[in-house]
Amino acid sequence: MSKNCPFDLAGKVALVTGSSRGIGAATARVLAEAGAHVVVSSRKQEECEHLAEALRKEGLSAEAYVCHIGRMDDIVGIAAHLKDTHGGLDILVNNAVLSPWRAIEDIDPGLFAKTVDVNLRGYWFMSSEAVKLMKPRGGGSIVNISSVSALHPERMLGLYGTLKTALIGMSRAFALEYGSFGIRANTILPGVIDTGLASVFDGEVRDRILQKTPVQRVGRPEEIGYAVLYLSSPAGAFVTGASLVVDGGLSISSM
Repeated sequence: MSKNCPFDLAGKVALVTGSSRGIGAATARVLAEAGAHVVVSSRKQEECEHLAEALRKEGLSAEAYVCHIGRMDDIVGIAAHLKDTHGGLDILVNNAVLSPWRAIEDIDPGLFAKTVDVNLRGYWFMSSEAVKLMKPRGGGSIVNISSVSALHPERMLGLYGTLKTALIGMSRAFALEYGSFGIRANTILPGVIDTGLASVFDGEVRDRILQKTPVQRVGRPEEIGYAVLYLSSPAGAFVTGASLVVDGGLSISSM
C-alpha cells in the first residue's frame, strides 16, 4: 500500500482482542493487509498462532499472544509485552466478547459478573493500559466493537445488549479525556454478521432479520474490519467519540 494512501498503517502496532475467529480474525487480516504489525489475541494460544502463522505465510506481519480480557493479570501481562517488545501500541480493537443466550430473569449473579468482566471491565482496563502505551507515541486509536443490540435490544440477549450500550458511553469518555494526547476512541455497531454468534438465530428469526434489512443480506466479517481500518487510519484522524453503525440498514428499518 502506498504511504500516501490515507489507509496506510505501515509501522503501526495493532492489538485485536478475540481475534482467533469471526469479526476479530477478519479485522486482524484487514489491518495486517494495510501494513500494520498485528497481535492476534484470544484465550487459546493454538487458535491465535494458527491465524498469525497464516498471515505470516502471506507475507504479512503478525504474532500470537494469549490474553483473556476477563482476567486482570492477562491485561497487565499483554500491556507489558507490548511495551517491552514493541515499545508501545498504536491501535487497540476491543472485540472479545461473551454472549450469554439467556432470558433476563434466568441470569444469575455469577453469570452477570462473568459477562461484565469480559464485555465491560475488560474493555475498560484494556483501553486504560492502551492509552499509557499510546501517549509516548503521540497518539493512537481505540475501537470498541459494540452491536446494534445497543440500540435495539433482542430477546434472550438482554445482558449482552445492555453492556454493548455501555461501550458507547465508554468510547465517548475516553475520547474526551485523551483527545489532547492524540488518542481517538470510537465505537462500531455491527448488525447481523456471518459469524458463529449469528448462528444462535433460528431460521424464522434469521428470515425476519433479512426481511427488515434494506440490503437483504447479512454482513461479512471483513466489512467490520474495513470500518475498523477507517477509524484506525489517517483517513479517520478527525473522528473520535463517534458510533458507526454497520448493519446494512437494519437499525433504520420500520418493517
